[in-house]
Amino acid sequence: MIDRSEFTENQFTKLIRKNGQNLSDHLPLEKHAELVFNNEDFYTYMYNDWGSSSCQPYDVRPNMDDFSNKQMTYARDLGYHSGNTLKRDWGRKPTENSALKEILGLNNFKLLDINPDRTLIRLLCYLPGNMLPVHIDGYEGWQQFYQTEEIPKRFSVLVNDWSWGQFLQIHDNVITNWHSGDTYVIGENVWHCSGNAGILPKVTLTITGL
Repeated sequence: MIDRSEFTENQFTKLIRKNGQNLSDHLPLEKHAELVFNNEDFYTYMYNDWGSSSCQPYDVRPNMDDFSNKQMTYARDLGYHSGNTLKRDWGRKPTENSALKEILGLNNFKLLDINPDRTLIRLLCYLPGNMLPVHIDGYEGWQQFYQTEEIPKRFSVLVNDWSWGQFLQIHDNVITNWHSGDTYVIGENVWHCSGNAGILPKVTLTITGL
């Protein structure tokens, strides 16, 4: 049984406060860009390579730093598990990254003002009932891929048109009713989460680059 005090305070809320954020504060947020692509191309890619996707729950990983793994540990303590945080994920392999860049197209890199040669793209598919718990991004994957300690910029790109029950939350901004191509910046040290309580897959791109 949950302790009564945990309705308002737990290890995760303490971690957020210790990190210097107050989730009650308002974070001004505007849509950053509207990318232009054919989302059917991404659906076809997923369909053809479904079996080769990375499929893992939100859990501690050896390549993540201590703060990232602490977030995952506390989230699992709260009840997140392999049954509600599972996602399909493409882009970890160089061949996948190259294929996704080609589908996205050079014009969209120009719209984002980032260098394709210093960019990683992840294609994420959340089936109904799955979500990504509130967290702050680390850039370990990008930094390890390009052997650098630079801090890149991260974008969240909505691939499918919005469907009932799907959401993206960036700090206190809950985003729904989007159109395919709508793009938001996920700032450094900004808490965010994403979920699919609907009936159709939620498909997004995470683009990380300089």
